[in-house]
Amino acid sequence: MNLKYLLLFGIVPLLLFGFDNANAENSQTIQVEVKYTNGDRADFYGMSLVVYQDSSKEVFLEKQLENNPDIIAVPENHKYKIEIYANGMYAGVGYVQLDDTSKEIIINIPLSGGLKVDVFYEGGEIPIEGARVVIKSSDNTEWRQGITNNQGETLRFWIQSTTIPEDYYIADVYLGELFLKSQKSIKLQPGLTRDEKIVTNIPEIVEDLITITPYKDATTKISSSDPTHTVTITNQFTNESISSDVNFRGEAQFSNLKSGTYLVEIMPNDDGNWPDTHVQIVGDINHFNIFKIQPVIEMETVEDTLKEIESCNCIAFRLDDVQDYWLNDVQIEYMNTFVDTNTPLTIGIIADSFGDDAKMKTFVSESKNMKGFEIASHGVGNTPFTEFTLEEQDQKLKESFEKIQQSVGVKPNVFIPPQNRFNEDTKQVLIENGFTHISSSLLHGDPPPFPLKGETLYRFPEMSTTGAYDPEQNIFVGTSHEKTLSDALEGLYTYGFAVITSHPQEFSTVVDGTYVNQINEEQISELRLLIEKIQDKGIKIVPIGMINIDSKLVPEWIKNNAGWWADGSIDDETFVQGIEYLVQEKIITVSEKSQLGSYDQIIPAWIKNNVGWWADGSIDDETFVQGIEYLVKNGIITY
Repeated sequence: MNLKYLLLFGIVPLLLFGFDNANAENSQTIQVEVKYTNGDRADFYGMSLVVYQDSSKEVFLEKQLENNPDIIAVPENHKYKIEIYANGMYAGVGYVQLDDTSKEIIINIPLSGGLKVDVFYEGGEIPIEGARVVIKSSDNTEWRQGITNNQGETLRFWIQSTTIPEDYYIADVYLGELFLKSQKSIKLQPGLTRDEKIVTNIPEIVEDLITITPYKDATTKISSSDPTHTVTITNQFTNESISSDVNFRGEAQFSNLKSGTYLVEIMPNDDGNWPDTHVQIVGDINHFNIFKIQPVIEMETVEDTLKEIESCNCIAFRLDDVQDYWLNDVQIEYMNTFVDTNTPLTIGIIADSFGDDAKMKTFVSESKNMKGFEIASHGVGNTPFTEFTLEEQDQKLKESFEKIQQSVGVKPNVFIPPQNRFNEDTKQVLIENGFTHISSSLLHGDPPPFPLKGETLYRFPEMSTTGAYDPEQNIFVGTSHEKTLSDALEGLYTYGFAVITSHPQEFSTVVDGTYVNQINEEQISELRLLIEKIQDKGIKIVPIGMINIDSKLVPEWIKNNAGWWADGSIDDETFVQGIEYLVQEKIITVSEKSQLGSYDQIIPAWIKNNVGWWADGSIDDETFVQGIEYLVKNGIITY
């Protein structure tokens, strides 16, 4: 693996590998100065060094440069190899034989290259003004951002040139919060400029009919018996507005709109309960639902209402955009907030961007068998499935779950569509490939009802988020736990369940408009408070795959533990303790009551056979539970 993948980018502490050796030997300092090949001292922003001792291939020390020159302290009487990385790219190397006196070294690196990105609508002739371009290294670390002018051009970014074959830059293009395209394998020559043309697949003008349906509550549209309502949409870049009255079908209709992000406002709005909503109109989704905010309800009212409607009395958390390298410390800290407290969580893995980051892969692999830790497919790439044919969707879906299965040994049965967009073809290929749940968004054309039982494919969309896109700052910002909880309770009150969606960038710190790989402590505290408030109200937190009230008697993830016991990887006592915990926590339900007993009692061979057969799918859940009931009845499991 390229050594730059070992680096921790962003604001990180100095990490010393071989720390005990450093303490055991006398240390000396090495002053490292980095210069360009023209003799100029290099800008140390975004620059890191990696140190190797003697002939070892193990990293001895790595750090972000804090000055140029910078000083490192290492044990004397060794030879050191010092590699320099700039903007995630390998830049240069120097060697020092350190005796019993301090040394200085100058490492020369190639000049930066100048990258300008030009963004166009489909066809490549008409430039896109106001597109956001994010420049990343091949490990998904963000280095620069820019907004295109009326010629579709960004500023020219002067960043480290690429000197080895595996190094390259990526340019991601967004319109507001909507991802448009990713251009990869961009190389930069030292001291030279490059203009990168990116042609997106969106039209300048969306000629299709666009409909917006306001809902007075969860299921009721505006009708002809209601006062006239007017929907006004405003292009967030041009500030041009257009209005349409809601017709007898309950729809406001628009056409020939310029692609972009629009603010949707509904009038009259005397009580302020019609929310200001941002939608992306680019031709792939032509229908949007806007739901009126319902009055704030007390918990007692929620409990009374849940008795009247079909409800799981549960909320699921969903983390989107799980991938290698990009904000990986932030992603892990978010997931660990749930893992450390045995709180269920569903993570959406972008399959073609996962599996090479050892830190991420190890964490997910170790967490996958913990209570309620559910792995979902978030597709491949970030292009909506709605842009593909049925056959292409089937191919991409298969690619996604096969890659996830190869990486972490789990085949998902929950799908989170890229950009929350899906169609009837998507549902068909999901069912054909054994998926049981899809989680998208109420806003993007997934209207109610959402049955909680009897479905082949369950639809449980997000109803609340822990953050939102701020068009003025061009970043995602976190929301308070009170706001997130209020939206979730409204969903629970209305539909009998709620899904709360998070994105990694909502929990990272931002430096100069760029997300860095450091946790936002304030926002992670808001997440912990949110979890506590939900649990204090007696509402269950479940993975998305367990929202439906006819979900399996025993969760799928327990089968891994059962399989390990059946093949002898774990002993009887460990298996019994695990099952006892599941019974106590009511994760599985048995009808027998426990008698006095101990672990010294022998588990019959037929129980172990049943567990092994259940783990490989040869027998059903009921037969497995009968075996567990036997253990309870005979006191081998107590609760």
